[in-house]
Amino acid sequence: MVNHKRLSVYLPEELDQVLIAYQEQQQFETASDAVVEILSQFFEKDNEVKRYATVKQLEALKNQVTHLSKQVTQLCQIIASSAPKEASRTIASKGIDYTLESTSIEEEDEPDEILYGFLEQ
Repeated sequence: MVNHKRLSVYLPEELDQVLIAYQEQQQFETASDAVVEILSQFFEKDNEVKRYATVKQLEALKNQVTHLSKQVTQLCQIIASSAPKEASRTIASKGIDYTLESTSIEEEDEPDEILYGFLEQ
């Protein structure tokens, strides 16, 4: 048997309800088992345990993703505005023959589907 230490905590009603819901969801027999699991995850006990981020960390990540998304949009606009002359130079310099037989594009595909399929290759 594992040697456990006793911990006494006063929880606000809202947090107690969240703990009870977590206990039921995870099917723990006692609130103590649920708290041990929560603390183990928080402190990363045994590297097999899933890691969870804090709300503050998630907000920071959300802000980074939003910023990166804006940068990607700007880069796509820059590429789109310079693509025709750059693409013609690239194809001409490499001498690659892009024929219909060398692709798996079907005749009924729309132009945007063809472009999307080409970019995925």
